[in-house]
Amino acid sequence: MNTIHFSPEEFAGAREEDLLRHIEEHKYLANQSLPYEISMEEAFDSWNLLVYGPLAAAIEDADLQKAFPDTGKGELFLGVSRHCHHMKRGGTVEVSAREAVLDF
Repeated sequence: MNTIHFSPEEFAGAREEDLLRHIEEHKYLANQSLPYEISMEEAFDSWNLLVYGPLAAAIEDADLQKAFPDTGKGELFLGVSRHCHHMKRGGTVEVSAREAVLDF
């Protein structure tokens, strides 16, 4: 049973399956460096703090929504997140949330 709930306003335009996949990938990567497995709820909290929070703040600070008025917040987040991942070239390059947003 999924106990993770996404705010319809905050994640507008994003499919829940795509957001859950994001969290599952974050969980997988987090578990690689821990001696125990974190739960999906712990992964969600971590994802909010380390992934979603910084990207969402950078999107808002840059007022990126104005450039994409017909795109929901969640859909825009996923697009910027994919772009950021691509910019990191498999983890070989450090890219800040702000850099990803401005390059998007």
